[in-house]
Amino acid sequence: MCPVQLHPQRLLLQLRDGRLMEAQRDGAMECVECGRCDDACPSRIPLLQRYREAKQAIGAAVARRSEALAARERHRMRQLRLGREEEHRVERSERNAGMSSADAVAAAIARAQARRATGRNEPKA
Repeated sequence: MCPVQLHPQRLLLQLRDGRLMEAQRDGAMECVECGRCDDACPSRIPLLQRYREAKQAIGAAVARRSEALAARERHRMRQLRLGREEEHRVERSERNAGMSSADAVAAAIARAQARRATGRNEPKA
């Protein structure tokens, strides 16, 4: 009876049990909402309405999952960046460990002049 060859009984049981991802794998999102399952149901269960609600719930679950994956990736990238910054900070402190403050200032000035000479500090046009 279903033009998409879905199994309304199986989908209904999965939706009742809250197994949204299993219902999605079985084709709940492919439902074309024709209403034939409502007409054929001997118990007069509003299947079409339940499938519509399930499609919305599945869409929300997929959106939450993708947001969580994006947040996880942002966190991973932040951790990498913080690790690199810490390594640079340690390198600078080791490099400057034996220097007096006057030597550190002179070294910073020399680095700035070297950058200026190579054009690395020039404003981008």
